[in-house]
Amino acid sequence: MSLILQAALMVHLLLLRNAFSCESYEYSTGGQCCPKCDPGSRVLRPCSRTSSTECVPCDFGWFTEHPNGLRECLKCRECSPGNHMQVKERCDYSRNTKCTCQPGFFCLHHVEADSCDVCMRHTISPPGFRVTQAGTENHDVRFEVCPPGTFSPKAMSYSCIKWTNCSEKGLIETHKGNTTSDVVCEPLPGKNLALILSLVVIIPLVLVALLIILFCRKRKYPMKVFGKKKAEEAHYTGPEKECMVTPIQETAPNVGQPSYANC
Repeated sequence: MSLILQAALMVHLLLLRNAFSCESYEYSTGGQCCPKCDPGSRVLRPCSRTSSTECVPCDFGWFTEHPNGLRECLKCRECSPGNHMQVKERCDYSRNTKCTCQPGFFCLHHVEADSCDVCMRHTISPPGFRVTQAGTENHDVRFEVCPPGTFSPKAMSYSCIKWTNCSEKGLIETHKGNTTSDVVCEPLPGKNLALILSLVVIIPLVLVALLIILFCRKRKYPMKVFGKKKAEEAHYTGPEKECMVTPIQETAPNVGQPSYANC
């Protein structure tokens, strides 16, 4: 009985030794070392005493990246549009798919050194800040607050605008500026008063001038028409007036024919 147990233990130890003594280009199967299949293929049948390992290429959408003793290839990774990912490099028989983030997103976690599996939207720089580095597929947007004396009124500003210098424009500052809005400038009070007074004087003068012009135009045209009619009457040569004949009593001896006065 002890001899059987010893024999069984020796066989087990032999199998264990064979399992761990395979070369790097071999894999262990069924108590023996068989040659591995090349990248892009898998094991169809293990080796035997009379034949080597039989390998077949991976199907489309499957791959093996390294020499292997796998009976099944690995399924290619999918870049899910729902997770804001897109294909960077397509899968082939010996290489897995590489994913990257869609425009406007950056990779928060890499499943491999050059393939992403978690994407996040780029941060929007708010008003009052300036962008110092645009977002990329691997980095978020970087920005900083506007320096004192400057402002940015819009989101995603790449520069800050200097506050207006009211005194340089002959104005006074009525509201201070901040990181999101400019200072407010207004004219000096004296200038406002002068402007108001000038308007008060000029506007009535203009109105009076317009009334005088309108009055003169109304008077001018009727006078011309009246004068024209007078001139026409002065130069009118119509038919002569009928002469009124007045009978004169004759005192001459020639009785019977009355005499008439000349016109």
